[in-house]
Amino acid sequence: MYPPRSSAFASVRRHFDDPRTSEAVFVLVPTDADEADPVRLTAAETHEALYGPGSDSQFVTMVWKEVIRTAQSDLTPDSTGKLLALWLALPRLTGTVHRVCTRLRADRSDVEAEMVLALLEKLADRDGASCLTDSSLLHAARARAWHLAREGLRELPSTHIERITEEHALNASGEEANAPAAESLDVRVDRPDGPDGLCAPLRFRVRPEYLRRQGIFIDTDDGAQDRSAGHSPGKRRRPGRRADTRPVRPAGRRG
Repeated sequence: MYPPRSSAFASVRRHFDDPRTSEAVFVLVPTDADEADPVRLTAAETHEALYGPGSDSQFVTMVWKEVIRTAQSDLTPDSTGKLLALWLALPRLTGTVHRVCTRLRADRSDVEAEMVLALLEKLADRDGASCLTDSSLLHAARARAWHLAREGLRELPSTHIERITEEHALNASGEEANAPAAESLDVRVDRPDGPDGLCAPLRFRVRPEYLRRQGIFIDTDDGAQDRSAGHSPGKRRRPGRRADTRPVRPAGRRG
C-alpha cells in the first residue's frame, strides 16, 4: 500500500511514475566480457531487473553497484542519480516502515523522511564510498528509522510552558501564586495529520480564569460549555470544539 501523498516515498514514486522521467534516465551496467558493450537500462528496466520475476542474483549485484556509483558521482542540480537510487530502494524499505510505525506508533511521514535523509547522507559520504553496497545502504536507512521511533519521537514532559502560562494568568488576575492545583486545567494539543505543524504532542496546564479572559471556548468532559463573557450574544457558536483545540479536562481526571 502506498504511503500518504505528502510523504517522502510518495514524492519519489510520483517522480518516476512519469514516463518521460523513467525513460530519460539510464544506467550503464558493465558485463563480464571485456570487449562487450555495457547494458543500457532505463529507470523502468533497472527496476524490472532488480525486482522482476526471474532476476539473476549476479546481475542484480552488478546493477546495484552501478546504481550506487552513479548516485555518488551525480553532481547535477536535480540529483537524478540519487533520486534513482532512492526509488530503487523503496521496495526494500516499505516493510520496515510498516513495522516501525505499527510497533512503536511512529508517524509514517517522519520515518520515511528520516530514511531518505540516511540514504542521501550515505551516498554523499566520500570516505566510505568505495565500500558502500546496497546492503549497507539499506541497513543505514533501517537503523535510522528504528532510532527515530525509539528516541526521536519519545514524548518528554516539560513544565516550561506550564510555568509561563500560569505566571501570566496569575499576574493578570492578581491572585496568589500558590493557588490550588486542582483548579487548573490540562490542555493537550495533538500534532495535525498533515506534514506541517507540531513535531510532537504539546501538553501544558492553565487556570480556567485565564482561558475565559482570552475568549477560549472550553468543552469539558461533562458536556458543559463555557464561553468568553465578551462574546456578542448575536453570534452563535456551533457546538463542539474550536479548530485545532482539544478537550480541556480538570487536572487528575485524564481519560
